[in-house]
Amino acid sequence: MYKIDNEEQGYKMASNLAEQDFNRARRAADWQLAIGFLTGKKNDLIDYNEVRSRLSSIWNVPIVQKDIPIASIVGSVSRNNDFTRTFLPKMEHDKSRWVKVKVANESQEGVPPIDVYQIGNVYFVLDGHHRISVMKSIGADMIAANVRVINTDVPLLPTDSPDEIIVKTEREAFLRSTHTDKWLPEANLELKLPGQYPQLLEHIVVHRYFMGLDFQRDISPEEAVRHWYDTVYMPVIQIVRSRDMLRGFPDKTETELYLWIENHKAELQDTFGEDIRTTAVAWKLEDRYATRQRSPLNRIWRQIYAWLTPNMSEWGVRTGDWRQEFLDNDLSPLIKRMMIAVADLNEDREYLRSGIRFSKQYDAWVGIVHVVKRPTMLNSEWMVKYEAEMTRMLEEEGVKGKFFALSGNLTKILIERAFWSDISLFKLKHRPLIHHLKPAIHGWNSIITRIPGPIFVIPDKINHPVRNVVLALSRCRPRSRLSPSCALGFFQSPKAREAMYFADALSKSSGCKVTVVISGTTETERIKALEEIKTYYTEHNVNAEYQVSTKAPDQAILECADSIQADLIIMGGYSHSYFMRFFRESTTDRVLAVTKIPVVVCK
Repeated sequence: MYKIDNEEQGYKMASNLAEQDFNRARRAADWQLAIGFLTGKKNDLIDYNEVRSRLSSIWNVPIVQKDIPIASIVGSVSRNNDFTRTFLPKMEHDKSRWVKVKVANESQEGVPPIDVYQIGNVYFVLDGHHRISVMKSIGADMIAANVRVINTDVPLLPTDSPDEIIVKTEREAFLRSTHTDKWLPEANLELKLPGQYPQLLEHIVVHRYFMGLDFQRDISPEEAVRHWYDTVYMPVIQIVRSRDMLRGFPDKTETELYLWIENHKAELQDTFGEDIRTTAVAWKLEDRYATRQRSPLNRIWRQIYAWLTPNMSEWGVRTGDWRQEFLDNDLSPLIKRMMIAVADLNEDREYLRSGIRFSKQYDAWVGIVHVVKRPTMLNSEWMVKYEAEMTRMLEEEGVKGKFFALSGNLTKILIERAFWSDISLFKLKHRPLIHHLKPAIHGWNSIITRIPGPIFVIPDKINHPVRNVVLALSRCRPRSRLSPSCALGFFQSPKAREAMYFADALSKSSGCKVTVVISGTTETERIKALEEIKTYYTEHNVNAEYQVSTKAPDQAILECADSIQADLIIMGGYSHSYFMRFFRESTTDRVLAVTKIPVVVCK
């Protein structure tokens, strides 16, 4: 009887001490969770099932009993939310079980080994969470365990964060599926966030599927991986490198930027239509999210710079950058996407149809944009009718495209849509007013200055096919910095050079005849400009004639267009800054004010 009383008293004392230990462990867990919440550090055990589901191969190895480091136990099979990463108890209802294990552990009988799974150099608990917690509380470094090896090929370490363990597991599965480490040893496909390697694998799988459709045969895994890397992945990486995007996103890898650009591109195409250029997506992401671009001082400086120079839009796109980016990074034609803005769906049918026909020579995707004031108008019966008519018009002409009916601020919507297009068509319903102090009081100012690509302004419709084109080169200047692709030692404003390049591309795609009219400044400069444009167009096999005029630029342009019965005028945009246009008139506005034929304003 005395012996039994002593045993009960001893057990009660041991239980009381164990409860005190549990309470201390619970308070430590609360502090650990609070600090983790403030610092953003995850303190939960890693879910074994989540890690195992990402493994590409599972081993069937017999169970081995051995002592394992407690610090290497990082996860749980079923109780990853009940304990912290350091096995402090998080749940008050675990007290009774924890106390019993603590008392049993200190008795002569002890406790049985825990059961764990091993992946890499870390372990996941199947059974024995309380035993580990108790052993941690007394400062033990090792614990007896029944170990079943699942896979040791994955280089998991006890010091890895939960995200790092998931990423390493996903990378192992990715490499076993794609063999990129074997077939593309030069590739550094580094990703740092969970879920990214499965996304990358999906890109390759989808690419292989469409390769099979295109080539009408089975595609081997190796051929698919190499073709994806050369034709999909590396073109995006070249854009990333040419723009030095890693400097703006120091926390990302090149492959993470590839995924971000391609995934964002897919989302944008759902909203804006097909064939969005990768360069435009990269440009937009960098402008919106890059570290150096988000700075308020950078935004203020850019706005001031845009006021003081005519060669930068509010997007931060300098004159010539748009075209040069496409030439450097996009192998597709100069015009791949076209936006046609339609103000009146009844009156603008001929203008619209002529624009669609013009797009055919480039095989361009066409987005027809119509903006209304009230959202209720979007689902009206007549809007549904017009959408069907626009769709039928595209189908009749054999052109890919879509009709977009939108509501909101007219200028803002058109500028946003135009950003994703290689050229934007506008009906010339309201002409610029020619008078002093007028730079921001007409809508064309916002359109021309804020859209980075070329703008097609159409008084009535586009003659199809385009046979005769006037290229306007005026306001010749002394020697200036040239585009690397331009072999000229002297030339006009940067925007005039863009007009020259566009005329070159249009001539090659349509076979039209180009008449270059040179006007403005001194006779010496006009003669020099004539010699150089002749040299350039001769080298590039452009069918051109030349006129040199002493008249005012707008008069020379319009008279030349009338004399050759031109179908189109190609010219540069504003040659003066926003500030200087308060004091000087613009040749662009003067031409748009009276022209009877379409004008392409190049940026």
